[in-house]
Amino acid sequence: MLSWGIRMTIAVVVPLFYGLYTSRTAEAMWIIVAAESIGWVELKGSFAQRVRVLLGGAFLALVFGFAGSISSNSLWLSIPLMLVVVFIASLFKNLGERGSGLSLTVYVMFITANAYPVTDFADTLDRCGYIALGGGWAFLVGTIASLFMSEQTPYKRSIAFIWKSTASLADIIDQGWDGKTQKAGIREIYLKEKEVNAAIESSLQLYEKRAYHNNHDSENAHLMAQLRRTVYLTSATLMTLAEELDGLKVNLLSGEQKQSIHAILKSIAVICERMTIYTVTSKPEEEVLLRSRIIRLQNMIALLRESSIPVSEQRSIKYVLHFTERIIRLIEDGMGHISSVAGDRKVYRSYSLMKTLLILHHRHWIDSIRRLANINTHSFRFALRTAIVATFALFVYKWFEIDHGYWLPFTVMIVIQPHFGATIKKAFDRVLGTVLGVIVGGLLLTLPHEFHTKEILLIVCPVLMVYFLRTRYGVATFFISLFLVALFAAENQLDNGVIIIRALCTVGGAALAVVAEFALLPTWDKKWLPRHITEAVNANYNYFLFTFYPNHFSSIHQWTHYRRLSESANSNAFDSFNRYLQEPTSKDKDFSMYYQFISHCIRITRELNNYHIESDIHKRSVQSKDFEKQKQKIAECLAQFNAIEHSIKKLEWGSEHQSQELMEDVRVSYIPLNDTQTIYLDKLSIELNAFVRDMDKWVKKFKETNSTAG
Repeated sequence: MLSWGIRMTIAVVVPLFYGLYTSRTAEAMWIIVAAESIGWVELKGSFAQRVRVLLGGAFLALVFGFAGSISSNSLWLSIPLMLVVVFIASLFKNLGERGSGLSLTVYVMFITANAYPVTDFADTLDRCGYIALGGGWAFLVGTIASLFMSEQTPYKRSIAFIWKSTASLADIIDQGWDGKTQKAGIREIYLKEKEVNAAIESSLQLYEKRAYHNNHDSENAHLMAQLRRTVYLTSATLMTLAEELDGLKVNLLSGEQKQSIHAILKSIAVICERMTIYTVTSKPEEEVLLRSRIIRLQNMIALLRESSIPVSEQRSIKYVLHFTERIIRLIEDGMGHISSVAGDRKVYRSYSLMKTLLILHHRHWIDSIRRLANINTHSFRFALRTAIVATFALFVYKWFEIDHGYWLPFTVMIVIQPHFGATIKKAFDRVLGTVLGVIVGGLLLTLPHEFHTKEILLIVCPVLMVYFLRTRYGVATFFISLFLVALFAAENQLDNGVIIIRALCTVGGAALAVVAEFALLPTWDKKWLPRHITEAVNANYNYFLFTFYPNHFSSIHQWTHYRRLSESANSNAFDSFNRYLQEPTSKDKDFSMYYQFISHCIRITRELNNYHIESDIHKRSVQSKDFEKQKQKIAECLAQFNAIEHSIKKLEWGSEHQSQELMEDVRVSYIPLNDTQTIYLDKLSIELNAFVRDMDKWVKKFKETNSTAG
């Protein structure tokens, strides 16, 4: 975040000082607008990915700056162009985190260029020249900032975020074992698990081609892929350990035993935190600290194993220790992968001419365009709603000729979100941050010039607004407003009228965005939540079929692919449920049953994950006499899955994604299960059985409701 803020500061302040020094502030402002809009795109991933993003941002700034300029003198040309531009900009969110930054580049350049009319075509070309200069300047600053990093550093950082999320997961599981804090609930633990999955997903988006295949660009990249797999297995094993701890009868354990469990969990959290640093730095002193922490963890394991554990809890404690020792082995494997990464050169030394030319290979651009055009129901409704309300805001400010009224469509574009709750929260943060920012900024600039308040704000604010952007949007908005006040003052345009208009446009734009969520193509999760639950069931069903019926389930993927799909579908359903709770409605909501369905899906995914982790780490054949029992249990699970699918069809819960349904008489094809895997299969069967009963209750209620309505 700090490097991002410094890059933003350099990209903005240097052209500004150039304009002030040469008395060409008006021209410099177009360089600043282009450079700042591109600067909002977070540079993540490899050097090649960063270069493509910077080039794409510079190209978009020039194209849409030109479109805004040629329409600046015509209200009726501005309206259809605005509709198209905002629709396209909204679809850029399909490209992930970097797509959001590029989206901002698109509409900032169009709205800003449209707000300042040009006199003739020659003036348009001059403006586009300065915009191109700003894009080139942002590209130069971003490229230079990336040239001196190590080649694998972005990959390492993406993995370090997973370690950090895993440390937070261990901390939340530890709550309640120290005898001082209250035990965390299931929901709190799942939210932390979601953070781990989100960090894994982010890493896979940047390095997806290395996720499942062995044709890596280099040996170091292969080792990094193995390290990412190791940290995933660590987090999954930690969740399995948490489930065993949840089954313990705490009142039967002594105080020393509880403190031993607390020490074990705390040590795991600290080790994962140290792995965050070691992954990025690879410093020998960090390795020494890790080794000492691992020894402490092993001592805690030995202490708990030697204590007098009640007979009824011995089995659970045995598995707690088993999974803790597995985490130690995984961490040691991870340390080995990190220490084996050798010859990680700086970017400027590792890119040959041919490798640099391949950065611009057309397949990368074609892939981005294909993802951009991947429009589903949600993205289409959101893009169309945003385009209509932002165009209306543009019409209002141009029709009434509001000075600096372009903040109205700006605010609409920034505040409006795909869902109601997120829009309300962002509107509140935006209004509060803006009002406080312009008030504080106006007061600070009344100080005497010898304090250099304006210059300090121009340098400090970009760093702070970027730092708080991901975590505290309201605080980030406060510093954005401070920066803009200082920027207006640098251009000698600051007066009370500009500050008041800025605040009023922010309030008006936020109000328009909120009203649009109600009145214009609303997306209510009361309707979509059942579909998300259906997709979660289907994803888990396919995961189950891949696990136990590979001969009847055609796939080129590994089990981690279906794990990702299931966890993503579970996460979507959980997020939809939370939004459903926030939606205004006068009718009673079926909170508990929906929550039960989602909980079943999450537990089913965990048991399948545990089965595969056990298969990857420890394989052991079983006696032939157990084969038939296992086959029978798997067949029962298939029948239960089919019963759930049939209940969903009776409820008429539609879904865009379908599962491949198999009949119960299909032969089981799987690797023989060891003792631990058999336990996971039993737990899976119990969970499915409970799911079937809950679905039967819902179907019965659905039929009764329909018969009453009829």
